[in-house]
Amino acid sequence: AREDMFPKAAMAAAGTDRGTMAPVFVGLVRRLGAQSIGEMDDADVRALIPVLHLLGEWQEPAAHRPLVHLLRVPADVLDYLLGNAITETSWRVSAGTFDGDLGLLFAAVDDGKADEFARSSCMHALVLIAQMRPEQRDAVVGFFRSFLIRCPASSEIVLAGWMDANADLGLEDMTEQVQALFQQGRISPAYCDFEHFLEVLRATLDAGGGAAGRGYQKSLITDAIDELSRWDCYTDAFFAEQKRLKVSNAFRVAPWTQSFTHPKPKIGRNEPCPCGSGKKYKKYKKCCLH
Repeated sequence: AREDMFPKAAMAAAGTDRGTMAPVFVGLVRRLGAQSIGEMDDADVRALIPVLHLLGEWQEPAAHRPLVHLLRVPADVLDYLLGNAITETSWRVSAGTFDGDLGLLFAAVDDGKADEFARSSCMHALVLIAQMRPEQRDAVVGFFRSFLIRCPASSEIVLAGWMDANADLGLEDMTEQVQALFQQGRISPAYCDFEHFLEVLRATLDAGGGAAGRGYQKSLITDAIDELSRWDCYTDAFFAEQKRLKVSNAFRVAPWTQSFTHPKPKIGRNEPCPCGSGKKYKKYKKCCLH
């Protein structure tokens, strides 16, 4: 793959000098989190995804605050910077860099102005933190139990993330509140159904209270290069196809904003997945075409 997009050699070299590189990388995350798209340097944007995954692999706590801040920037800016990484891996990086302050993630989840997918991703990070650090579980559980009181007008995406968190934490006592959301039509059957919640909840309880979902089996980022090597947008075949199609310069800067290519029209965040499952594409894209 192109070294400017997927700098494997530079990533490997950085791993040999973490003490020097970690502050530089944290500075890059902080810088991009404070800029508009027009102010951003293309090289910084290209470096962000590899940098975040390295910081997650290194479990660098100094990266946690600027990363969570980044997840609260306006939705269009966040989508430009992270694309599908918002839902796919940002929560694993957040959990890996966790610095002990749950309040940062709590505030991000409750932020009604933040991107709804980022809020859901922060919920996943909290579940993973509760799983990895039992001493944090009670605080995380208490946060989710009172979420609907604090954020009663949340969108379907956020409510579905909250539903998932309850199932992944094994909170059987929240079943009636989750069921009420389906009965009120606030989580539609096109997104998922109540039986899905019950299945995940039962799997969690059968696993002794540990999150049993497929995503949580990956847990933290342990090898950033290997992780990104599996992304379609970092393969030679992908770059060759984009060159053939003569895609825009902006797309070449941030190819991860569209990792799914299909002859049908572009699929929006909230549109049904083309696999025919009827589920929303952005949330469930890994169920089918990846």
